[in-house]
Amino acid sequence: MRSSQLFKFAFIALAITFSVSSCGEKKKVGPVVSGIDAEILNLSDSTVKLYSVVSPLDEIKGKSPVFEMSVVVDSNGIFAKPIEVTDGYYVFEYDENKVVYFIQVGKKLSLDFDATKPYEKPDYSGKLKYESRYLYDRHLAQSNFIANKNKYFEYNEETFVEVVELMRGKMDTALVMYISNHPTGSPEFMRQESLTNLYFMASFLEVYPLNSASDVELTTSYYVSDKGLNVNDSNAINNPEFYDYIKNYVWRRAGLPSTKSNVIAQLEFEDEVFTVSDYKDYLRFKAAKEVALWESGEDRKMVLDTLQSLIVDPEIKAFLIKNIKMDTASIPKFENVIMEEQ
Repeated sequence: MRSSQLFKFAFIALAITFSVSSCGEKKKVGPVVSGIDAEILNLSDSTVKLYSVVSPLDEIKGKSPVFEMSVVVDSNGIFAKPIEVTDGYYVFEYDENKVVYFIQVGKKLSLDFDATKPYEKPDYSGKLKYESRYLYDRHLAQSNFIANKNKYFEYNEETFVEVVELMRGKMDTALVMYISNHPTGSPEFMRQESLTNLYFMASFLEVYPLNSASDVELTTSYYVSDKGLNVNDSNAINNPEFYDYIKNYVWRRAGLPSTKSNVIAQLEFEDEVFTVSDYKDYLRFKAAKEVALWESGEDRKMVLDTLQSLIVDPEIKAFLIKNIKMDTASIPKFENVIMEEQ
């Protein structure tokens, strides 16, 4: 089965499961305050942090997490804290480690683990234990795949697609098992996790031709691997994997933003296929960050001016200008150019 067929089949299966579970879910009246408690052995730093995940669009606007909290644990590494949050993804940070969790209003997240063993699954309890276990397994699977990506990029087309399909199948199976065992979980969590699986692997299919060590031309069937995917997917507006996918989607077809002609081709292609202004702003921001590192000259200045002028959101445009100045200020060859662009 080619990757496009697998993607389509798996996504439909998840959608059906999701629809059935959602329809049977009854609204519950519960407390509006959530909670988090933990027992953490062998902490180096007694202060731990919890903060909301910043969406890709807010990130390129320079925004900070909406929710942030620091907690000092006791001498035994124990703490318990009520928190007022909205449903969503949050980062739990301890020592030099960061772990993403999903928190729902009125539900408690309970953790028990050894800080010196970050690759051992914590002991989860409370009403968010199912989501936490799933996220841990998904993160570990993704991390292992990413760690081996350079090896995978050396494979020929057929072998690479097999590896991607196998990984996607494992991720989807884990999600289906979570949904089956916990059908009253958050509909938004189920939706976003299905999108994460979809776009994580689609992104690797897009980036393979840009990194492949093989000189063999890819077959026609490979180039339909993204059939049925929606680059204007409004459901994925806060999903990080989606943004990696659309960036790789454009860069594979129009070329990397390494020359003026490639950037012009990108802009023309984006106007043809993208209808969501935010997504085009994101792509232009990412391209501009690459262009800023070109050798100083007329092409660099003209392309940067063009990209900045085409960004619609004023916050993104302002943060881009600030970002470019920060990125290039320490590089001597850019000092004069930066002054001219101020």
